[in-house]
Amino acid sequence: MGFFSSTQAADTYNPQNSILSITLVKVNDIFYSNVQVTLGTVISVGSKNTSAPAYDVYNSANNQLNIPEVLVGSTTYYDVTITVGKVLSVGASCATEAECTTASSTTDALYHAPASYASAISASYSPGTMVQATALTNRGRYVISNASSQTASASYMQVGSSYDATNGYALETGTLASSTTYSQYLQKLMQVVADGSGYYRIESSLHPNNALDFDAADGNKLKFRNNFGKATALYGYVTFAYDSSTKLWQAKKRYKYAYTTDVNVKGGTTHAVSYTEDTAFSAANYYVSLSGGAYKLVASASGATPLYAYNSALELGIPVFLNPQNIAFVTNDPAPFFSKNTVASTEGTSGAIYRQVNSTYRSQVAAPGVNAGTKASADAMLATIKSAVEASGEKLRYATALYSAYRDATLSHKLVSDSIADGTPGQNLVPYVFFTNEKDDLGKYHPFMVVVNYGNQASPNGLKDVPHPPADGTGSYPSSKVTRFSNLENYVSVIPMKDYGRVSEVTENTFTKNLWTARTTASLKADVYTYADTTDNGLLIDGSVIFPTYNNNLVPSNLAGELSASGCHVGQGGGGPHCHFDGYQSGFSLGVYGDADYVNKTHPPLIGFGYDGIALFGKYRSSDTAMKGYSTALDDFGAHDHDGIGYHYHAHIVENHKAELVNFTTTLNVLMKGAYIGKTNDIPFFRAGGNFSTNKYMGGTVK
Repeated sequence: MGFFSSTQAADTYNPQNSILSITLVKVNDIFYSNVQVTLGTVISVGSKNTSAPAYDVYNSANNQLNIPEVLVGSTTYYDVTITVGKVLSVGASCATEAECTTASSTTDALYHAPASYASAISASYSPGTMVQATALTNRGRYVISNASSQTASASYMQVGSSYDATNGYALETGTLASSTTYSQYLQKLMQVVADGSGYYRIESSLHPNNALDFDAADGNKLKFRNNFGKATALYGYVTFAYDSSTKLWQAKKRYKYAYTTDVNVKGGTTHAVSYTEDTAFSAANYYVSLSGGAYKLVASASGATPLYAYNSALELGIPVFLNPQNIAFVTNDPAPFFSKNTVASTEGTSGAIYRQVNSTYRSQVAAPGVNAGTKASADAMLATIKSAVEASGEKLRYATALYSAYRDATLSHKLVSDSIADGTPGQNLVPYVFFTNEKDDLGKYHPFMVVVNYGNQASPNGLKDVPHPPADGTGSYPSSKVTRFSNLENYVSVIPMKDYGRVSEVTENTFTKNLWTARTTASLKADVYTYADTTDNGLLIDGSVIFPTYNNNLVPSNLAGELSASGCHVGQGGGGPHCHFDGYQSGFSLGVYGDADYVNKTHPPLIGFGYDGIALFGKYRSSDTAMKGYSTALDDFGAHDHDGIGYHYHAHIVENHKAELVNFTTTLNVLMKGAYIGKTNDIPFFRAGGNFSTNKYMGGTVK
């Protein structure tokens, strides 16, 4: 069954992804607008009822949703009752129907956040005519077909949809229509990686931890297997030669994947990877054959299938603005990946967060991810905080609707790409967001938005494409290993909500983690770039963290060619990727937001927060002249105030920038320049660490 309509009350349903989009739903005494859920089961379908309310009604006792009207394809159904599968996202919450209807057309358009990656890639996409490659290029991306021309009936190599902890993903065939979705196209996008012999391994571009291997016990079938992360069983990968004349792919060598572990290192375990040639590879010099929907290796070229490589219609490599000096790709071995956190140890009623949060705030973390119950508790706490802070003569920095919108959006982000060494596709990236409001010794309130995040993005992180990644710190760069893995972090980020004011000079804020105070060039001036955190200075809405535009050497991070297509990398010692630059690109983007997030909106999307409590929105594009604030200039911090939103940062471009310590002029695609504009000296525990048992503002019990 499938659903969708243009009227206010009608729901819509996408049968391709089983997502029901709800305009307005009442849950107990609270209304919610713009809700997305997955369909459980259809219980009943009735007839049109003119006396039915103009909104859905959800019964939490039996998990049943009554829908007055829903469009399924071209057919409208009435009085439909279903059970709800998962809640994917929630828009505004309101006390009345009228209030929520207004909020959906005004507040949501202003305080909207970008679509999650899972939602973004479900959008329609037309790849157009793809050009057939005459030869393969190292690290190039291709769509591989059994047809010499691009047709909808051809068979295309694709990665499967189901993840298996042992084997990774299946290798399948699929068709490619002229009008498809980004998701279906990305399933078919392969990346070829050359080895020293000039042969290529074939990796999934969507799930880059997985490369093609063969299974001798299953008729020499080719299968995607985990070759770049933690796995319950270790296999390997095959390298291929490609004949550009015959279009035949010939297996040449196989490498076995292994890793050794070292426990209790920095509170976790390191895994040092290795690849050794399989000298007993029984299918060496065999050819790839497509038969019966399966790819396998056969002994004779006469039994092989010509497979044509088409250049990718999407450009997913490192753009020039993130490597302006054209730094060459280094072949250093990857540093070991780190493992120190798990979903099981973090989430659920037996997880660390629920156990440590005290009874005042615990109802907000009763369930991880998007959940109607925790949302109701969080919204109620927000209202209580606002009243308490204002009654004490102070104020929140922003309207509660902005914090609620951020919470709802960030909780919807789930890992889509298998590109995290110890991550599992489908898991939460931000399992919990809750609000606290504790008093200091003087009786002043200090409200915080507490975000529990794993520090990774949902899309392919692109770390294997970074030309010159940071070294692991074990020696000089030419001989050291480099950071191409990411792992699950266990961040608990605290965002101050009270308006502490703004500085007029960067040095008004004093904090211990500071690039400028640790400078080695005494004459270096303190400014918005240099007076910056030595580590993260903010949080993106997908759960990854922001670092200053400059790196620790106090030069723009893009100059070393050390950033991914998302503007991120992993530093010494491993961890989740952190982002120095804005990864937005026109068209399809691997960054946290893209063009689709501007459609029918009145302001660029809400994409993050600085740790000073200042909200971060996306950039203004040249086409955004009608958006609120477009004509209000950004100050030196990259921020402005307009239309009653409150003072806020924007991602933006700085042309012709020349850093004080380097003789090179470049373009900066800024998230946050570095320095905090929000006053931080009165924020308790600002950048000073602490945990649930020592920092009461995190919502724990301090003894």
